[in-house]
Amino acid sequence: MIYFIAIIILLMYACFFRSMYERRVIDITKINILHELASDSSPVILFFSDLHGVSFGNDNERLLRTIDEIKPDAIIIGGDMIIDKYKHMKTDSDARINAEHLLKKLCKKYTVYYGMGNHETKSRIYDDIKVEYKNYLYSIENKNLHILANKHEYVTIKGTRFCIYGLEIEPEYYSKKKLKAVDENYVKDKLGESPEHKHSIPIVISHNPDSFPACAKWGAEYVLSGHNHGGFVRLPIIGGLIGSNFRLFPKYSAGVYKDKENKSTMLLSRGLGAHTIKFRLFNKPELMIIKFKPKGQ
Repeated sequence: MIYFIAIIILLMYACFFRSMYERRVIDITKINILHELASDSSPVILFFSDLHGVSFGNDNERLLRTIDEIKPDAIIIGGDMIIDKYKHMKTDSDARINAEHLLKKLCKKYTVYYGMGNHETKSRIYDDIKVEYKNYLYSIENKNLHILANKHEYVTIKGTRFCIYGLEIEPEYYSKKKLKAVDENYVKDKLGESPEHKHSIPIVISHNPDSFPACAKWGAEYVLSGHNHGGFVRLPIIGGLIGSNFRLFPKYSAGVYKDKENKSTMLLSRGLGAHTIKFRLFNKPELMIIKFKPKGQ
């Protein structure tokens, strides 16, 4: 019995130190997409989500260096750059400073499309932090930063035309107590009718991955999501262990998901940071490199 307890304690220590190591490592996932509208220049979009104000190295120097080595043509952020608590939204808080500085430095070199996560939405509507959130938005204002909250922009990146939507979802759809599903009509109310995209590739930034079926029915060809932090612990075959709503074995935890009926694909980021559950196991922070290539390459 003593030996059994000793083994359990050693395993717990091993998991703890493994998690400490993993939270400091940046993993890169490369995804190639063949598309008839992609130009021969093959634009590269960098996607990440869920920074939650963490820093990789001093003032995120390691993260910035990694991004510069990738040399993306544009950056898409899936939301939750911040944490929706007053102590983390104060002007002098490390979490807010890390998010602000990273965005400002990225915008000096890249065009950035920023979708809203549940932490941005809660910060916008909660009375105790809404002023701090407004100041945060003022501080990151930049001509190269496009904040997409229930709106879209057409953009040409290296000869390829995209229509990038940002879907902002209310807090009740993230509830840990009662599940509430996003449906196609909800997406339509927020983003309008899905136009025919004969000349552009439609991408929807939707922080909540559970909205994927609704976004697919609405007409999103690609959905970029985050929120579930990879399931915190990733297991072989099973995938993520627990979702951000604290439910076991979430349907969507990380990776690529297909809706064949609606010809839609979701790219779900494992995220970069953490806030409530500061634990990762076999689940390193992730940057996604999405390269659009013309069909035939």
